[in-house]
Amino acid sequence: MKTILVTGGTGFIGSHTCLLLLEKGYEIFVIDSFKNSSPKSLDKVLLILKNVNIFVEDRIHLFECDLRIEDDIEKVFNKSLEIKKPIESVIHFAGLKSVSESNQSPLEYWESNVNGTINLLKVMKKYNCKNIVFSSSATIYKAKSDKFLCENDFCKPLNPYGDTKYTIEKILNNVYKKDPTQWRIACLRYFNPV
Repeated sequence: MKTILVTGGTGFIGSHTCLLLLEKGYEIFVIDSFKNSSPKSLDKVLLILKNVNIFVEDRIHLFECDLRIEDDIEKVFNKSLEIKKPIESVIHFAGLKSVSESNQSPLEYWESNVNGTINLLKVMKKYNCKNIVFSSSATIYKAKSDKFLCENDFCKPLNPYGDTKYTIEKILNNVYKKDPTQWRIACLRYFNPV
């Protein structure tokens, strides 16, 4: 059974991903700062699974953790080794997420989103965990009102939130280019429905 770390795992997308991973039999470590989410979302995940006779309390490990503190991330990786379930992959949802708030507090967004991701990548490298799916955003594109966006459209974020997501994608691209036979990286660019 594979072990996956889900950052931001108590948020909306993160908790739904945890539900699916647990349904598929994965062991998951979940870290979240609970700044814009609640651990109660995972209680609901457990209840949903219990209602269909899937009991997973022993396969989910929740930690309050701020990615800006590298030692906190390392403690989670160490705990996975202690219980002989080393983290093999990361799904990275954690980060601040409001476009308007990012305009008001750009430094907080850069520190949380970019520095937090750099810390995560350093710990992953140290523990030889080189598989990551990154939750990016469609805000990295330069929007044109006269056409639908395509994946290969021009990227030019219009706000600090988009800037942080695009910067993280560039960092991940650099990490991959440095060691392409070792790292497996995917970036998902979400759109809000209209």
